[in-house]
Amino acid sequence: MQQRSLFGQPEIPSQNSSSPQPENRSASVSRATPIHRPSSSPTEAAKMFNTVLVSSRVRSKKDFSKDLFELAESSAFKAILSAVKQLSQIQGISERQATEQVIHTFRKMDEVWGEYLFHEGVDRLRGQRNT
Repeated sequence: MQQRSLFGQPEIPSQNSSSPQPENRSASVSRATPIHRPSSSPTEAAKMFNTVLVSSRVRSKKDFSKDLFELAESSAFKAILSAVKQLSQIQGISERQATEQVIHTFRKMDEVWGEYLFHEGVDRLRGQRNT
């Protein structure tokens, strides 16, 4: 019976053991690693890759209500609410509008920093290739 790889593809049998063995280490390592046939199409391979990528980020059995409760009771969250109340009073707007402004500003700053750091990393990688 033919063995199947992790993704259900049949494994290609290893070379006959009576064939001459190469002396270099990299050749012996590649022989020790099972060779898998590529998936039937690039689209299926991309779907599999994306599925594994996303599913690897999911934490098992996370208690969201506990985490939210702890965050809502934290001093940092209480400071955010205090800042919202102060912004509301200073600008003469509702607390809801002040909350939306604070959240929008925080998310925008986080987005800009994330993009900046991403591009900084890409630039460093490009610099390493040119060296």
